[in-house]
Amino acid sequence: MKVPEITAPSTSKLYFLKEVYYGFRPNPPQFRPEHYPDLTGKTAIVTGCNTGIGKYVLELLYQKNCRIICVVRTQEKGEQAKNEIITANPDSNGAIDIVGGCDFLDFEKVVIAGKKISELLDQTSSGALNIVIHNAGLTWLVAPNSPKSSVQNYEAMYQTNVLGPQLLQHFIDPYLLKEDDISLKRLVWVSSAAHFFTPEPYGIYWDDPGFKNTPLEQRPKGMNLYGQSKTYNIYQAQAWYDIHKEQADKIGCVSTSCYPGNLSTDMSRAWWPPFVTAAKLVVWDGVYGAYSELYCALSSTLTSKDSGSYIVPFGEIHDPREDVKAALTNGISREVWKFCEEQISEYIP
Repeated sequence: MKVPEITAPSTSKLYFLKEVYYGFRPNPPQFRPEHYPDLTGKTAIVTGCNTGIGKYVLELLYQKNCRIICVVRTQEKGEQAKNEIITANPDSNGAIDIVGGCDFLDFEKVVIAGKKISELLDQTSSGALNIVIHNAGLTWLVAPNSPKSSVQNYEAMYQTNVLGPQLLQHFIDPYLLKEDDISLKRLVWVSSAAHFFTPEPYGIYWDDPGFKNTPLEQRPKGMNLYGQSKTYNIYQAQAWYDIHKEQADKIGCVSTSCYPGNLSTDMSRAWWPPFVTAAKLVVWDGVYGAYSELYCALSSTLTSKDSGSYIVPFGEIHDPREDVKAALTNGISREVWKFCEEQISEYIP
């Protein structure tokens, strides 16, 4: 992919420091479970919800009587999370379906999962699809020993966090964009403040974004690779809306990116124990990340005019880095989306 000819605005170290500090000391959440609407008759799709923030999201939605389609890599772990949540919340009238086998490191498995989702949503008893949260992700910090490249030979975080969700969304779009229950239509792309730790311009390694042709030892550090993937998520929220603007506006669908926060969850189990203990002094419990994501998914203050917004902990709209913000309106986000489409084209239904 070529470096854009559009000149990027300069970035501010002061704004960088301000946003990094805010991630550790955000304002208290103003939109919490007691403010959530009843979700009886509503359906949500949440990826990566057998652990971490996703499991909190799953439980909070279930408590509000939502039907959740949980998209996970391992069926057994998904079923375990489902059973734990149903047991802990006997008064809920919600439902949980598990779609296992969705390994974003292999496009073939994403396609299979997408077809399973379609089968569930095509059932005569299935209602409208209201919420989609692309929560699943891979970070070098949580999974330092995970594969560094995908089955298709892309850098692992790039495929898991960027290409995989964009491919899965193609299977979901026909249902999310339906003019059925338009009282609630939301699409959430989970991002991160890590996008501040990416190269300029526009947070992309333009020569080879997927590092398909780059030896492992020549790739950037994990934090930078992760940050690039999270920059893409910001672009995806805007580009998806731009592409579907007419229908999205018609049904009131809001597409946002979300930085959940600096959090401690069960996914930090791989960290060095003393580091885990120290981290808990400056980070927030994982449920706060769910508050951020569910602000995007449920808050009535958001409208389709807010599509493309970057939501920070624990439910506020901030600007991303200056050049990334500019890319949302100068055509770069659409070019990035188009480039991803080319990489997944043979798998798109």
